[in-house]
Amino acid sequence: MKSFLKIAAVALLLGGLASAPAVAQTEIRISTAAPDQSPLSDAFRMIKTRMEAKFPGQIRVSVHTASSLFRQGTELPALQRGNLEMASPVTFEIEGQLPEYGVFSAAYLFRDADHLIKTFRSDIGKEFVDDVASKMGIVILDTGYLGTRTVNLRMDKPVRLPGDLAGVKMRMPPGPAFQMLAKALGATAVSMPITEVYLGLKTGSIDAQDNPINMTRDWKFNEVTAQVILTRHLVQPVFFAIAKPAFDKLTPAQQAELRAAAREAADFEIAKTLEDEKSAADTFRAAGIKIVEPDIPAFRAAVMEQYKESGMMARWKPGLAEKVEAIR
Repeated sequence: MKSFLKIAAVALLLGGLASAPAVAQTEIRISTAAPDQSPLSDAFRMIKTRMEAKFPGQIRVSVHTASSLFRQGTELPALQRGNLEMASPVTFEIEGQLPEYGVFSAAYLFRDADHLIKTFRSDIGKEFVDDVASKMGIVILDTGYLGTRTVNLRMDKPVRLPGDLAGVKMRMPPGPAFQMLAKALGATAVSMPITEVYLGLKTGSIDAQDNPINMTRDWKFNEVTAQVILTRHLVQPVFFAIAKPAFDKLTPAQQAELRAAAREAADFEIAKTLEDEKSAADTFRAAGIKIVEPDIPAFRAAVMEQYKESGMMARWKPGLAEKVEAIR
């Protein structure tokens, strides 16, 4: 009888262990509109590799590129609703909720990528990151360089001044600030997800798109592009961001490792994007795509005038533009 009871007790113990739930993995899904072969997508895969290697069985990261998980423009609300863990929002999206930081979306604000990164890694950037976390529930881990946006046309049309873009239907990402920027450049804005741009250019439903030259290549828009107008109107930051509730669920060690992984990935992404911009320009020239140097001061003046007329500048944090300008 005692033997039977011992066997029964062992069976119950083993059965209980077998039915005990396994420790759940923390899942981090990363959604980005960037094409799969872009430096930004590669940077997110670096984060995946580092986090899963450091915390095997504890952290699982999946990277979803080219708007395959969430459409462009929907990632930020998905982060805030708890439907997504990580994404790559840009200043235009954040400006929609924090208009005082609209200056970061302003054309001709940053001189180059180095100026951009120094700004966001300064006290200016720290204040911005703190506000985004407290007011929007999003933790910005680090800042990358998406590229310098420029105007790309499907047709061969002389363009030197903003007035030369009159009547040109130019695709812009969703959002009022992007639409206003197209108007400031002299074009007619057409809101369209990036995944629809290639067909739009091919069919003529749009005449142009504004993207960094490397992204024009990565999305294969060069196949339906006749010329690139180097307006260089926006040196654009992109953020490595995680929903605050998802970040808070991580252990202190996991949080520290994620921040370190984001910095390593951002440094890689910045360097690779700069390299890709140069190689894309060389590729376009070799393919016979016209590369045009327009009157930059004229475009800058037109954009500033539009900002004043629209009233957008009145919503910007006082003195912030001047502080950014002073960064060296």
